[in-house]
Amino acid sequence: MVHNKPQTKMRDEYKTRIQPTDVVGQKNPTHKNAAKIFLHPTPFDQAGFANGGICLVEVNGVQRDAVAWRGDTKVANNIASISRVFQDVANIELGQIIRIVPGGAVPSAQIVVIRETTSGPFLPDSGAEHDRWLHHLEYKLELAEYILPGTPFEDVSLRGSQRSFIVEYVNGSAKGVVKYDPATTVVEISNDEAVGDVGKLRLGPLPNMGRQIEQLNDFFDEYDIELGTNAIPPFTCGIVIDGTHGTGKTMLLDHIAATRWGRVVRITEDDKPSAIRTIFETSMEQRGATIILIDDILTLIGKNNTNRPGYMKAIKTGLDELAKKALADNRRPNVLVVATCLDYLEEIPYELQRPGRFWQHVSLTTPDAPGRAEILRSMKPPFSAEKYEKYISDLVDRTHAYTGGDLRNLLAKAMQARRKRVAPQLDLPLEWEDVVKIFSEVRPSAMRDINLKPPTIHWSDIGGYEDVKLALQDVLRTPDGLRENLWVPTKGVLLYGPPGCSKTMTAQAMATETGFNFFAVKGGELLNMYVGETERSIRNIFKRAAEASPSIIFFDEIDSLAGTRSSGPSGGGGGVQAVTTLLTEMAGFEERGNVFVLAATNRPDSLDPALLRPGRFDELIYVPLPDVKAREAIIARMSKKLMFKDIDVAELAKLTEGYSGAEVANICGSAFSRSRAAGDSSTAMEVVRAKIRSTPRGVTQEHLSYFNEWHNQRKGMF
Repeated sequence: MVHNKPQTKMRDEYKTRIQPTDVVGQKNPTHKNAAKIFLHPTPFDQAGFANGGICLVEVNGVQRDAVAWRGDTKVANNIASISRVFQDVANIELGQIIRIVPGGAVPSAQIVVIRETTSGPFLPDSGAEHDRWLHHLEYKLELAEYILPGTPFEDVSLRGSQRSFIVEYVNGSAKGVVKYDPATTVVEISNDEAVGDVGKLRLGPLPNMGRQIEQLNDFFDEYDIELGTNAIPPFTCGIVIDGTHGTGKTMLLDHIAATRWGRVVRITEDDKPSAIRTIFETSMEQRGATIILIDDILTLIGKNNTNRPGYMKAIKTGLDELAKKALADNRRPNVLVVATCLDYLEEIPYELQRPGRFWQHVSLTTPDAPGRAEILRSMKPPFSAEKYEKYISDLVDRTHAYTGGDLRNLLAKAMQARRKRVAPQLDLPLEWEDVVKIFSEVRPSAMRDINLKPPTIHWSDIGGYEDVKLALQDVLRTPDGLRENLWVPTKGVLLYGPPGCSKTMTAQAMATETGFNFFAVKGGELLNMYVGETERSIRNIFKRAAEASPSIIFFDEIDSLAGTRSSGPSGGGGGVQAVTTLLTEMAGFEERGNVFVLAATNRPDSLDPALLRPGRFDELIYVPLPDVKAREAIIARMSKKLMFKDIDVAELAKLTEGYSGAEVANICGSAFSRSRAAGDSSTAMEVVRAKIRSTPRGVTQEHLSYFNEWHNQRKGMF
């Protein structure tokens, strides 16, 4: 919900008197209903309220958010029921007439700050006791579901002691209402001694965000100071935080809001361009500071928004006016504008990347193994003390490509599984079996629409091709006696040879044997008639592979994407820009993590020569027609698959010399199926022999000479 901005009237409004929902004399209010306002079904439907949606409650000119709830018919239709908590928070007297306006959806709680109000000594800032109380309060918030700032938790008992708390902020605001999400909500405990330490625009440490916090604090340090004569204009008040789903962009916004440096205004897709202009104008006119937050700016300026030009103009004008004021005053106005997106370079238009606007950005990355360990420890999962480090280590090893949000979701679901298993004994530790069951439910966010696992193919499933298998196995093996940090690994391998010779199957085996995540891409699928789309697709594949590292990108039929640049898109190549982008991405591996490129082609001479130089495809491996052992393996696998016995594998392997692997498999499959249809398995051998005699070889001697000649040419060059 956006506060401190002009409110537009929704479908209708409703005026009513109020009564309490709590039982008279009840000592502890019902937190489940603390944020709800119950309305009679008739006015509820007529005014357009949504059950569980936001509603704006106004009394004596003061507005508060609440959760609209459809009541029953036992109460008169001119009476609304509210909790004693909401009555106290909103300072409403029983019998008063209040005005209620329907709103949008209740936002998810990102950060909930709970202040301790115990009269005795406060909880320590960390340690086992602090963690026990934190988990206990999280459980109470989960039961409450909707969270309202000002909600008290008085005389809460845990292990024989009592403490009192109050919800102070939700998502950086002392107003509003949010919905608790055990998968994403972060709960923090403060105390009265820390209340005075507010107003500083500076972020404290966050797990796996050391570099990003430092960048943001450097930007924040240039507020509240004279910019000096050496400062170079134009000055910008805007910064973008980008990163893939679940890396913590929204959480970071909420931490910025929680600094309480200024009032917080959140711009959403519900705001019109005119309202955004008003927000910027009001922010510059006010004495106090303002933090303007735009979470997922693409909802405003994305190409699918029909009013994109209006939003672009409103944001550009607002940022330009702030920069102009900074130049005139020689100091930044006390207005901070922070937006988020998935990819700064791809999603923020160039006109917004210019100096004075969103000139700077901070990128959040998918955590590596140490980062995942840091995040997991910050969540303080309730493992037993003796197994804590082992379970953390096991989780780190099992969660390649998981973001912080994915890890939180994984643990939250594991906690739910534990509650079902051990309830009501909530103090029992989380066991590994609780976590293992959830892996099938929680996949990495970056891979939400990608099937990472190829068919399970092992080296042993590929008969023959010993030289090819040994060459690929050596590619990712650190040389004996050489420290890993001194070894420069191969960046890419090109498999070339006749069609149907197990190049794709070999790539799948490599992914299976290494355990790497696997991205299989057909070169032609990336080609797009629209300018820039092919390059965007290539960059996106490398980015997502880096997020899921260690990973293998397999470009099948790469010649259709990266043909010689002189041939152009119509000449069988992918065009200048596609090849250039591919070269650039392969050259940037040092910064992208453990990503390996494997490619296959039947037309190696059509590839752009730049791809075949060392530093791109470092290894060129010829995959010839299958030898006799490879053909035996194919025939044995097909006969087993089709359940045929008494097959002379050795004889059929000799008869199929000169056929590709795909042709051998097709011959066996067709012949065995025909024999089965005849109902006589004893005829299978004769049917296969006949099929071989009637099937011409697809790879001619001319083809083989071409590959041998190209292979020898490459050997002579290096």
